Amino acid sequence: MAIRKPETWGQFVSLAFYAGVMDAEAAFVPHTPDPNLGGTIVYAVRLDYFGKLSKVDQERLDALNPRANKKAPVFYVGQTSLPACKRYENHRNGHKASRWVKKYGQRLIEVDQWKPDFGVALPEKVIRAAWQLARRSNGDPLEREKALAELLRGQGYYVISH
Repeated sequence: MAIRKPETWGQFVSLAFYAGVMDAEAAFVPHTPDPNLGGTIVYAVRLDYFGKLSKVDQERLDALNPRANKKAPVFYVGQTSLPACKRYENHRNGHKASRWVKKYGQRLIEVDQWKPDFGVALPEKVIRAAWQLARRSNGDPLEREKALAELLRGQGYYVISH
């Protein structure tokens, strides 16, 4: 088995944490925005499938997403001033974490990148709309987060957001 060399400091920290070399205190990426970037982005995280969630979490998702297909993927949508990969690492390491991402998170979807890969077939129009909502902007981040969540809900997916 080949060992993959980390390409960024964040990947190194994640590998060290999950290998047990680094404790959670040392592993989190500080939640300080990059002053050169400005504004916020909206991001998504692919969570475990609905059937793998606890019964309580299934009931909560059903209440929030009454039109979702039981076999549909589950997404968490959030917003941050950090790069999306750093925010995801913070979630996974428990720093200012959503319990949904910490408990069920599978992979980060960098929606602010051109043509984001949601891992499901989405119409081109929806992908473009998601990208436009997620790009780094000084617009109201909560409104953009809410709009992306509704966009995914409209496609029949489960979405958890704040």
